[in-house]
Amino acid sequence: MEERSAKELKNEYRKQAREKLAALTEEYRNGASAAIALNALNIPEMKESKRAGFLGLGKTEKTVLAYFSVGSEPSTLAVISELLKSGKRVCLPLCIDLDEEGHRTDTVEAMEARQITGFDDLVPGAYGIPAPKADTVPVPPEEIDIIILPCISCDRECNRIGHGAGYYDKFLSKTGKDCFTMALCYEEAMLDDIPTEPHDMPVDAVVTEKMVYRWRP
Repeated sequence: MEERSAKELKNEYRKQAREKLAALTEEYRNGASAAIALNALNIPEMKESKRAGFLGLGKTEKTVLAYFSVGSEPSTLAVISELLKSGKRVCLPLCIDLDEEGHRTDTVEAMEARQITGFDDLVPGAYGIPAPKADTVPVPPEEIDIIILPCISCDRECNRIGHGAGYYDKFLSKTGKDCFTMALCYEEAMLDDIPTEPHDMPVDAVVTEKMVYRWRP
């Protein structure tokens, strides 16, 4: 029997993870989402809200790239709201590689981080996901301190299975070396072991309703 590739195995695991998500009750998802949000907001990297300003002069709030949750994903609305209240510079992704019919054009710049000041800055976007308006301010990847990545599932070694579109893989290649990455995942949707490909990098932390898993290289 021919050995399956990591990509084929990942697709199989993605299917298993989606089945796990579909089986979760609304009551569980709501309660777990609230606990995940609290855990995410309280990790040291998030609470240490200051970083050095330009040329080391003064201090400025950290910049966080979050995402607007949809479907059965852990809700990010409370996280985004609290980040805005705390004065952090909050960004959400904007897909810029789609043509007028919504098809991907495979451009090098597939996604941008756009700063928002509130939910009024969002409009219906690609794949039915609320996204920043066209006139919002782009934020260079190297200025982002923390990225909250969407996922379908993770394992306890901080490997992540995304939705398969590859937007974040390209974006992460442009961020600074000190950018902290985290994924939000239901404990009940975690997998024991996720296959990886050579380009895959674990996230720095996986936040569930029960605990925060840390990647230890």
